[in-house]
Amino acid sequence: MQKAKVIVLKPGYARWEGYASQRACGSITLLLSHKRCLVDLGIPQDKDLILSSLQKHALKPKDIDVVVLTHSDVDHIGNMNLFPDAVFIGGSDVIQGDLFREFFKEKYVIDENISVIHTPGHDNRSISVLVRTDKGVVACTGDLFERENDWLDSEKAETWEVWSQNKELQMKSRSMIWQIADYIVPGHGDIFKVDKKIEL
Repeated sequence: MQKAKVIVLKPGYARWEGYASQRACGSITLLLSHKRCLVDLGIPQDKDLILSSLQKHALKPKDIDVVVLTHSDVDHIGNMNLFPDAVFIGGSDVIQGDLFREFFKEKYVIDENISVIHTPGHDNRSISVLVRTDKGVVACTGDLFERENDWLDSEKAETWEVWSQNKELQMKSRSMIWQIADYIVPGHGDIFKVDKKIEL
């Protein structure tokens, strides 16, 4: 069975610009499997980047079957109107056009390589995408993980905790993903390999 490919079109970033001011954009990730998916859509200024990146992979917006929005922060949902024909998955909702096709509780299967699960904490509707690849399971997590090594900065309260609606629940979701995944695409950084020697 052919596995999926995960291509980070744009690694997210987040940089403090002074007190209570930050420049940020969420990661944008292309999944190529039996279905073609995008996970998160960055900010409106990423429109041309998305279009040119898709073109490099011989794709047009109409070729994208599914768009997964890991959560509703503005820096992750900026280009939804580029994909009017796609199925959108956000929270528990699976919607195409104005039709809510399904509401899922535990897990939503996109195809045999790609599934969506609930990972609350950052907010109560956060979801993550699990992708079976030749290198193992890749989890696209949105802001469940801010970036690689975000757990080392927790004492400074400058990474994931400051944005968490429910820190205890987010820690539980992080631990679950850490056990499942071999690689993580975080909300505001590039893909990184999970170090199983570290316990979260």
